[in-house]
Amino acid sequence: MKVIYHKRRGIYMKALKKAAAALLAVCLMVPMFSFVVFAADGRLMFSDPETKVGENVSVDLVVQSPGNTIADVSVTMRYETGNVEFVSGDGFEADGSGTLTYSGTGNSSELRATVQFRALTAGETQITVSDYSGSITAGDELNLTEGSSTITIAAADDGTTSVEPSS
Repeated sequence: MKVIYHKRRGIYMKALKKAAAALLAVCLMVPMFSFVVFAADGRLMFSDPETKVGENVSVDLVVQSPGNTIADVSVTMRYETGNVEFVSGDGFEADGSGTLTYSGTGNSSELRATVQFRALTAGETQITVSDYSGSITAGDELNLTEGSSTITIAAADDGTTSVEPSS
């Protein structure tokens, strides 16, 4: 009877080892089925213009991805409402509290857009990126090195150093 018990135990142990090996093989194969997301590198740049109090100033936003065709880009920016006010720009929307969003579609390795501000106070002010997303036409994500814009605002010709925002 002891011989039969040991043979059965051996059969159960072999079966258990086979099941464990199969489970381990399945666990090791799972990462092979994960999705691989490719990304293209690029740059997000701005111009650094100079202007005078009360005048409009243009700031260029440029997205570049050498060797790739840019598909869609969305950029959220912040600016100081006491220093400049949003005037206009194709693809740009301002919420009135200092947040500016740009959405655009490209068809080359460079996407360029221009936004207009009105200078309110003498000094320097910045436009900074708070968030972005983008893709290239191959469907890959676009990873951008972010830049910022510094707008230098001089006093008006008559010496005025600040003006009221438009209504």
